[in-house]
Amino acid sequence: MTKVQFPVYSISISGLLSLQLHALNNEGNEGNQSLTRRYYIIQDGMDEPEYVNGISGDMFKHIQSEHLHRVALESGLSLSEGGKQFNPDRIGYDLEKNLSVFTDKDTDLSAKTGKVLQLCTISDLEGFMVTVKGGQTLKRDSVIEFGAVVGLPNRVKTQSYFHAKYGVDNPTPYNVQVSSGLYATVLNIEAFRIGYNPHNFGYSIDISERKKRLDALLKSVLYTYLQPNGAKRNTNLPHPDSFKGIITVSSRRCPAPMLSALEYDYQSQIKSLATTLNNLNGAETIRCFEFENMAEFADKIEILIAQTLPWDSENAEAIS
Repeated sequence: MTKVQFPVYSISISGLLSLQLHALNNEGNEGNQSLTRRYYIIQDGMDEPEYVNGISGDMFKHIQSEHLHRVALESGLSLSEGGKQFNPDRIGYDLEKNLSVFTDKDTDLSAKTGKVLQLCTISDLEGFMVTVKGGQTLKRDSVIEFGAVVGLPNRVKTQSYFHAKYGVDNPTPYNVQVSSGLYATVLNIEAFRIGYNPHNFGYSIDISERKKRLDALLKSVLYTYLQPNGAKRNTNLPHPDSFKGIITVSSRRCPAPMLSALEYDYQSQIKSLATTLNNLNGAETIRCFEFENMAEFADKIEILIAQTLPWDSENAEAIS
């Protein structure tokens, strides 16, 4: 593998994921009937919105953060006590428990945000918002963003299956909704914000630590698609049989192009966008990594881990 390293500003993934016989997205029950999540979408040529099966971006973000937690523990990355326990409040757990987070010298938002970024990898990558003594609110948006994983119209099917839960006395009948089909998925990583403190316009961790966190984040994205955790996996473990798409990476202050697989020629449009952006901003501003299956997706993530370096600037968020 050629190791020509380059800085990464942002990363986008646009893909078409095939999931067979899954129940990842149940959002509740009505009587003895489980309810599956659905979304309305409307595309060019449709006379009215289409009601399609989907999986929320919240679900995939939770799956990804769960994998990140395991990777961070395995890699020995810095974690708060809340982060180590995968507590949803993360650094907020430490503050609530009056654990040692800040010193008397940490009086302003810049110093306190810097301490949080240094202390907790998960808070850095997944975002946080906590209120500290004095009424100050510390917050930072997530580095990684997920869209809803949405079924293609006429390419996804949900059926209801009868089950019976057997016990000592009478069996309990219930119905489970199980879905199969092709799903469009998108995500974006603002890699330049890893370790970035927006209050002093600088980085609170050094570049070697930022690289470790970028690698951990990429691993967690790979694991998210390899093992999409969710509802009823004990008896409805999904059959992930196909994943194709394109990863785009920008190396300058330019968004990595992303287009949903709801558009049938999304890959060719993304490549055309990459060419245009390279003409506007310079050669290799945008790099494209296409994949035709899950194995190739894993290969492309491995290449990114080997070749990418954290993008660095004294003024990373120029609009701040």
